[in-house]
Amino acid sequence: MTQTALLDSLESELRQSLEMVRSQIASYDLSALQFRTSPERWNALECFAHLNAYLERYIPRMELAVHKAKAREWKPVEVVKYTGVAKRYIRRANPENIKTYKTPKHYNFWQKTTGKAALKGFIINSERLLRVIQAAREVNLNKAKVGRGKSGFFTLNLGNTLEWQVMHIRRHLAQIETQIAQMQGRGLV
Repeated sequence: MTQTALLDSLESELRQSLEMVRSQIASYDLSALQFRTSPERWNALECFAHLNAYLERYIPRMELAVHKAKAREWKPVEVVKYTGVAKRYIRRANPENIKTYKTPKHYNFWQKTTGKAALKGFIINSERLLRVIQAAREVNLNKAKVGRGKSGFFTLNLGNTLEWQVMHIRRHLAQIETQIAQMQGRGLV
């Protein structure tokens, strides 16, 4: 995929996600956002807290990668490359992938008290991610590296990281949409 096509697609998907959150999900009251489809499933606010934890860890790393790439004058490339690890991360985050995965402890907010601040934080973090995507248009997505994990020692290229983050957002928003549809089906909202 070309760099321009990837960034256009990610920007479009993220804008659609933000619009859906603002126009539909944000209007629900706290009890609706805390609704669980089953005892072991996350509610909407726990999903937003989970996404915030990832975004708050990775956005500064992506911003730094863009800044370094600009300083080194790494100009945009035609084709975005994918590593094996990146392909696996993106495949796991894809909303069409129905398999569930064990969430690392520091990203798991199941049955932890979360309020509507998690929803507001998600909107703010998504807007920051949107600015990173826009800034990434000026740099080489293959050369710019983003540290992953706690240490940041292992890296993914910026293009792979951006795609993974947007897919991850879409996956959990699809989960939230399913919860809302179930609530509406039961006449709870």
